[in-house]
Amino acid sequence: MLFILLLAISLSIDALGIGLSYGIRNISTPLFSKCILLLESILFMTFFIAIGNHITLFLSNQTANTLSIILLLFMGLWLCYQSIQKKENQNHDSIEMVRNPSYCDKDNSSHIDAKEALSLGLILSIDSMGAGIGAGAAHISIVLLPIFTSIFQILFLSIGIYCGKHLKNCCSIKENIWTAFSGCILIMIAFIRFLC
Repeated sequence: MLFILLLAISLSIDALGIGLSYGIRNISTPLFSKCILLLESILFMTFFIAIGNHITLFLSNQTANTLSIILLLFMGLWLCYQSIQKKENQNHDSIEMVRNPSYCDKDNSSHIDAKEALSLGLILSIDSMGAGIGAGAAHISIVLLPIFTSIFQILFLSIGIYCGKHLKNCCSIKENIWTAFSGCILIMIAFIRFLC
């Protein structure tokens, strides 16, 4: 259960940075958009874990466990690298939307509509792909992880928006900090699994 909670938090912490960016820029996320994010997150994470589970049918337990550690470590390093790229590239194109999901408000309406919520959910899910497959290879629950991940994503997004609105006059918190933090948690989980 501890691994599931840590993994869910790691895969969701990016949403806190996105929420802070939204709050600072007065971008709101209606309940319907949050429901879309919730369902999309559950579906993608379930799919990624199922892929990981099927991979283990062709591999020994030891090989599957090693694969899950490698995938978790790779995703952690990738997120850390991505956080550096966020600072270097500030173009508002489709690639930048992947690096900075707060740019999903493409029409500058100051709220995330259903279509933009689908884009945001897809981007957040892409970041979870490797870790989700790794979790499946490690036989982590196909039910609990998607539920916890989606709940934490909505919770962190909401907290981020609330805090961002109160922080906008005080300071600006970079989105890439949370991406790096998420990557560090994944790296830590990979090392814990390697040592256990």
